[in-house]
Amino acid sequence: MAKEKGKKSRAIIERIERERGFVRLWPRLLAERDPDFMECLHNVTTHVLHRRNSLPRKTKEIILICLNAFSFYEFGFRVHVRSALKAGATEDELLEALEVVGVLNVHGMSSMLPALAEEVENYRKSGGRGRRRKKTLKIPRPNPSGQESDRAQ
Repeated sequence: MAKEKGKKSRAIIERIERERGFVRLWPRLLAERDPDFMECLHNVTTHVLHRRNSLPRKTKEIILICLNAFSFYEFGFRVHVRSALKAGATEDELLEALEVVGVLNVHGMSSMLPALAEEVENYRKSGGRGRRRKKTLKIPRPNPSGQESDRAQ
């Protein structure tokens, strides 16, 4: 039984790596402990982001940017800024979306504005290709708020 669980755990981690380009620490830990649940979570994510087509990809990425900004989750914010830029979003569209966040959460907007500026600049410098992700495991840095924090690579 443990051998099967280990095999399934490795398979879902490899799938996430292949489909997303990286795997964070928490999915690795969850896959080791409950690979079936991790697979369900990944299936939901890929279904909504990649298989459903009622909303354009750019719109989905902008929604995720807003949710991450509202939650002060910089790692996710940066990942989705890069994806939105690749999907054709402009800096002005992303700034306006961030300003919408600021209507109810001015600190969410102001804390993510430097990350937005940095990611847009990196995207421009790369000639519109975006930064290549390193395929290394990042260990979260603790921060004063107690939330998990990862700076993008």
